[in-house]
Amino acid sequence: MSDEPDSQYRIYQHDSRELKTRLEKEFSNVDGLVDTIITSPPYADLVDYGDQDEQVGKQSYEDFLSDIREIYKQCYEIAADDCTLWIVTDTYKTGGRVVRLPFDIADELENLPNYETCLEENCNGCLQRNRGDGSLICRECGSVYDPLQDSWRMEDNIIWDKLRTRPWHQKGRLRNVYEHITMFSKTDDFKYDKDAIRITDTDEFERWWVNYPERYNPKGMVPSNVWDFPIPKQGQWGPKVSYHPSPFPEGLVERIVHLASEPGDVVFDPFAGIGTTLAIAEALDRKPLGFELNEEYIDYYEKHVRPTALREVGTVQSTLRDEQAELAQKIYTLRIHKYAYELYKELANSDDHDIRGDQIEFIHAFSDPSTFSDSDDPSAELLFVSSSKEAFTGIEMEDAKEGMLSENKGSGDYYGVEFDARFTTVDQYLNKYSAEYNQDSERRFHLYVNGIHSWAEHSFSPEDWKALVEEGEWKRYQSNKNPPLVSNLKIQVENPMDKRKRDTDGRQANFTNFS
Repeated sequence: MSDEPDSQYRIYQHDSRELKTRLEKEFSNVDGLVDTIITSPPYADLVDYGDQDEQVGKQSYEDFLSDIREIYKQCYEIAADDCTLWIVTDTYKTGGRVVRLPFDIADELENLPNYETCLEENCNGCLQRNRGDGSLICRECGSVYDPLQDSWRMEDNIIWDKLRTRPWHQKGRLRNVYEHITMFSKTDDFKYDKDAIRITDTDEFERWWVNYPERYNPKGMVPSNVWDFPIPKQGQWGPKVSYHPSPFPEGLVERIVHLASEPGDVVFDPFAGIGTTLAIAEALDRKPLGFELNEEYIDYYEKHVRPTALREVGTVQSTLRDEQAELAQKIYTLRIHKYAYELYKELANSDDHDIRGDQIEFIHAFSDPSTFSDSDDPSAELLFVSSSKEAFTGIEMEDAKEGMLSENKGSGDYYGVEFDARFTTVDQYLNKYSAEYNQDSERRFHLYVNGIHSWAEHSFSPEDWKALVEEGEWKRYQSNKNPPLVSNLKIQVENPMDKRKRDTDGRQANFTNFS
């Protein structure tokens, strides 16, 4: 993170092959200047980026790769130790052969010193790459060199599904709908905040998420390495005139910026184009820095892209913290309710415990939802209420809790909640209820029946629930398999698995039922 004046963080009309020299004229110190790099180089001569004869890409492929290596070597030299580099590229076909651009670039970046011959005195043997560990081995004397110590290291290769694309295809190559996002790090200590990009929309979860809430992080689901972002339509950032042929989608840049940087960090793009990366980075409270040769693109950035991003990106981006808090409420509520029922099943069905299921009248669950967004595991109280003390005499609750544990994820030790589970009688419960639970007249208690932990069927005031218990009227909510569960936590979410069952009940199955 740099403390230089903000006026220096802008787009420069200059050749990126001389980026370090140019930046040294603007900044007192360029070491560690850049925190995150997000870019897409010209694809050799595949795309016309304007009338710039001297631009990278208008040369032979080997010269192009040599320039790319030199540019990203300079990026390496100005990058902070925790910097990551994100390069969007694609394969393409020319002369009947597929050019593996993303991986050819990776080979260059993982050998920034450009070692080709042995460095040992009196040995000029050629170096051969060990494709397993990236090392270079001399064919003559066997010396081994590790260029990764002074090079970018490939960490991941993400597939970007563009959803919309040009309709071109050819023999031996189908219509191309994706590109590669290759991630590199400078050191092992790179910024990578997965919590900042977690998916909180439960519609994107697997359909069994309600049945297995313990398998989902309360902060959300980490995205896969296939990203769906439609390419921008022409005119999204302004008039179609002078529009860049390969602009980044807003959501793609946002995701990388949140994942790989913090507010105040410097986000750099050595091939800025119309400046989508820089504009979004600035809108997200980062410092934008970039290079671009095409004056028309820079003008378009200043007049349209940057003002639009500063006006709109901050308002349309998701309030992730609020969404994560809402999701944590759902996940922990489902976990607590499910655990209560699973512990009941262990008590009632295991031969290790001498208790009948019908001896448990109802289960009471209580937890403080304000603790669900804390870093520490929240706690929950579970009371298994029986009509008489004899029903649970000699039965150890801790043994039942231990019986739920296994080495498999989804067992009782993966709920992330500190459970205080106890037996009690109806009389003891009413005494405790009067002393503790009935103090807040604004509180509501929610009833879950038939073992369904995700949908509150009824809600009661404290006084009404107490009256139901005193008069035994709560028994109307009993079922053959599960006692009712009363909880201070309310949730009403559709279970996709139940919906699937309802959709197929009484109907002849067809292929769509199994998609």
